[in-house]
Amino acid sequence: MIAEVTQYLQEVLTPTLDHFRVPAMYASQIIDTVELQMTSFLRHWDDLAFRRTLLLLGSEEGPFYEPAGKADVKCFIVVTLRNSPIETIQSDNYACAGMQDSLSSQDVKEITSGAIRFFNPLDFSSMCLQAKNCSGYDYYQEIAERHPAAWAALRALGTTSAKIIDYPKVQYDTPFSIEAYDEIQTDCAGELQQKRLIPKVVFDGYSAMWDPQLLEVLRSLSPSSRSIFVVESLKSATRNFEKLLDILEFLLTHDLKFASTNFYIENGHVERRIKPLRAGHTSKEIQKNLSQTAGLGYRHAAALNQL
Repeated sequence: MIAEVTQYLQEVLTPTLDHFRVPAMYASQIIDTVELQMTSFLRHWDDLAFRRTLLLLGSEEGPFYEPAGKADVKCFIVVTLRNSPIETIQSDNYACAGMQDSLSSQDVKEITSGAIRFFNPLDFSSMCLQAKNCSGYDYYQEIAERHPAAWAALRALGTTSAKIIDYPKVQYDTPFSIEAYDEIQTDCAGELQQKRLIPKVVFDGYSAMWDPQLLEVLRSLSPSSRSIFVVESLKSATRNFEKLLDILEFLLTHDLKFASTNFYIENGHVERRIKPLRAGHTSKEIQKNLSQTAGLGYRHAAALNQL
């Protein structure tokens, strides 16, 4: 265990979740997930390429978080804390966690701000040494190894500051398969819209379940049609690290393309917005971000202009 992480979980996060009346069982799930993700991330903190690749996943939010602090620390908080089951209790899916109401944006800000204040002054090199002595599941490492095409693309974006990057295309024998691709998933209550014979689902941004709408979008994509999987930001796809890599691995091993406000990804070629825009929270912000194509690489701009 990492002393500082344990202290944060026990003295900061747990009391905050209690204050927001998060049921004990679900609070325990949040704490276990955050501990696993922080420990796994810190285990690789001294590996600059690995660290920058993971920090990329927080770059659309972390730099804009309050209070003031180191950018790497804020992005670390996004990746390991914000991208966790906390998303469920902030979403319309809050009832699945046993909550009577969802957390407000201000409530979530209180959680992330508390984490930034706690971790910002700490010695991450010291925590890295402690993490390397921790046994157990290396969450980020093991998922990255199972998604080589997705990880290579994110690594190219995270470790290079150029706007346009070509890298060796990842070879594969069989395209990546999503287990739920031909299945129908239901929500936690299992309710169905009988008239339409499809699930009535309420998903949140962290759920590992695959909703029919997302699967249908993936089915509709074809390399020959020049169609592209477009989302406003990485969090708009999912805050679940494994699910995000599932999506990217599926796309890249089927010769499909991914685009967001800040990133463009295809197997062997990625493009980025030099100064990332803040991930949108409202429909107006999302539309504004997707319309800003000035200064982007050619393929990135073309993908967004298709909208």
